[in-house]
Amino acid sequence: MKAILPLEVKYAPITKLALINFEKNPDNVYCGLELQYVDGEPLGKGYRVIAYRRDKSVDVYDEKTLKFIPDEKFDVTQKGLKNHVQTQFENTCFDSQKGNVHMSFTFMDCDNRKIEVDILEHAKKKSIPMNLLAPIGVGSESPTYLPVFFLYDFDFVRRGKTEVKVSINGKKMKLDPFPFPIPMNMQWRYYTRYSMDSQIVEFLNTDSKRVRIIELNEEKQYIEEAVEYQFTDCNGDMALSEIYIKCDQHPLKVVFQPPVSLESHNGKFHIIPDPQMGSIDGSYQVTKQDEIIRITVVPDKGWTVVPNSTISKMILGEKSVFGSWSKKYIYEQKININNLISEANWINGNIGSKKG
Repeated sequence: MKAILPLEVKYAPITKLALINFEKNPDNVYCGLELQYVDGEPLGKGYRVIAYRRDKSVDVYDEKTLKFIPDEKFDVTQKGLKNHVQTQFENTCFDSQKGNVHMSFTFMDCDNRKIEVDILEHAKKKSIPMNLLAPIGVGSESPTYLPVFFLYDFDFVRRGKTEVKVSINGKKMKLDPFPFPIPMNMQWRYYTRYSMDSQIVEFLNTDSKRVRIIELNEEKQYIEEAVEYQFTDCNGDMALSEIYIKCDQHPLKVVFQPPVSLESHNGKFHIIPDPQMGSIDGSYQVTKQDEIIRITVVPDKGWTVVPNSTISKMILGEKSVFGSWSKKYIYEQKININNLISEANWINGNIGSKKG
């Protein structure tokens, strides 16, 4: 049983991440570092650091244990990728003991400068983390997917008694303070934040230049690595009804109501993670004229937040950047049904970009 796969998602096996900001007192080149721990195909296991440059592009440093993918894209981050290299990491740690986070790594950057990070909390008070949709795509000039980065148990590093050693080429970097002039859970914070339980999905990736004809199994499913596409018979045609991301801890599904067929119709979609994370909701439209099919997808309802504390209510409101940035993303696709050539792009209305 064959079907046309009109929309695709990809799962990125990044299980932990931390964002270390020093924008207020930046280095000559960098203003922040993002530590990631990768565990899964196609990259394997190991650490990655995304270094945010002052020119709004990024450099990406992969530990040598990771499989290097030369054409891997990082275009959801403002001006996208500048350098992507493999390097030797030393003193790596990203763990939590009794509620105290410890993150450390050392490597040489593209300019042969030594970058050292060692942050260790010694707090005795409990911290209450939150669940967050990261606004990583808000400044992307040329996004090729909607970055659905769900960060479970997301927290900010506490300042009291925390050991902080961050340096670039021997220069000590001063971490940015928490942007709100109030303590969180009665504890002052840095703006350095982290999650050891992340789920990262590239929703409607536009890399493919041709829609695929796929073979469905007896359950009308097509399975590709961690992604499972479920189809429904609609008047003799196979229509895409659900997409499952098969993760051990946090299974995620995308539901299309009605299923997406290649006939003209309107519908709704819902990106549904664990209940405590809320959901991303929006609408879609399919129009067919002669041999051309156009699909438009808009997450116009944005992210519905499920706050779990007073501070999360303050930070993650509907009108905040966290709840609203995804509303301004628009997906447009044109398919020629005769040759299945696809032209797809995302528009990021947060910055008025019209690039794909």
